[in-house]
Amino acid sequence: MYKIDFYEDSNGLSEIHAFLKKLDHSHQKNDIALLKKITHQLNLLEILGPQLNEPQAKFLKGYRYPLMELRPIPERIFYAAWDKNRFVLLSHYTKRSNKTAPQEINKAIRLLEDWHNRKD
Repeated sequence: MYKIDFYEDSNGLSEIHAFLKKLDHSHQKNDIALLKKITHQLNLLEILGPQLNEPQAKFLKGYRYPLMELRPIPERIFYAAWDKNRFVLLSHYTKRSNKTAPQEINKAIRLLEDWHNRKD
């Protein structure tokens, strides 16, 4: 079994946690369905870890850190492995085109660097 952590900034704020909380308190059908998708994919990540593949997850190649994304359509949740059996959820965004937004990847990399600096 793998453990999933939520990235928190130096003030203890987590973008992912706040997003999931917003979905959980919503009564809109789309938000409820999206929360179910995300919860299902997080459960798969806990069970399968690095064995989780497309269409649920994708390894993003060509970056200085091994970065992955969960893919509950239309959202993308960036995450990375850290420590032995742990993953950290970094950030999310709503995908609106076929190409992954470079600024969103750069944001996830910045958050991962911050995570490593504070956790090491």
